[in-house]
Amino acid sequence: MQMLGLILLVLFGGVALLAMLAAIHLLLPGPVEKARLKLEGPLGKVFLLGLVNLVFFGVIGVGLFWLAGLIRDNWSGLAAFLAVLLGLAALVILVTLAIFTLDGFVALASLLGSRIGPAKSPFWSDGRGGLLLVLACLTPYIGWYFFTPVVFCMGLGASILAFLQKKPKVAAK
Repeated sequence: MQMLGLILLVLFGGVALLAMLAAIHLLLPGPVEKARLKLEGPLGKVFLLGLVNLVFFGVIGVGLFWLAGLIRDNWSGLAAFLAVLLGLAALVILVTLAIFTLDGFVALASLLGSRIGPAKSPFWSDGRGGLLLVLACLTPYIGWYFFTPVVFCMGLGASILAFLQKKPKVAAK
């Protein structure tokens, strides 16, 4: 019975992830397209930027949660307040990482969908790319431990590049 529950969780979770990818692209087309343009460039730069930021901010976020737990054990007035502030700071850091990673994941799904071939609409193109990406990430062992972290690092790096880099100024004539 537990195996059936796990299979249903994976199936419905995959369908929900596809719906979320499509919804994010429809709601936020600008940031997704900027990240997609970064993914069309050199992928090594994008991957390394994502990996460095994931490790750096991930360690800071987890460290702040750990420190908040240590401080919380004292439960004096000021220590409890400080623990809450550290916990909120850690939560903000980790949620920001998740948002940037999800934006890049949507951009990668869009890029894969357009490379598969023409579709009836951009929605179906994104759906096909998202399905391909989700199925590749669900591949046992290789998808779980190699492909998914690489894709997430690439998505995070592309989103950070898209957010931080400004468009070059056009020379006035």
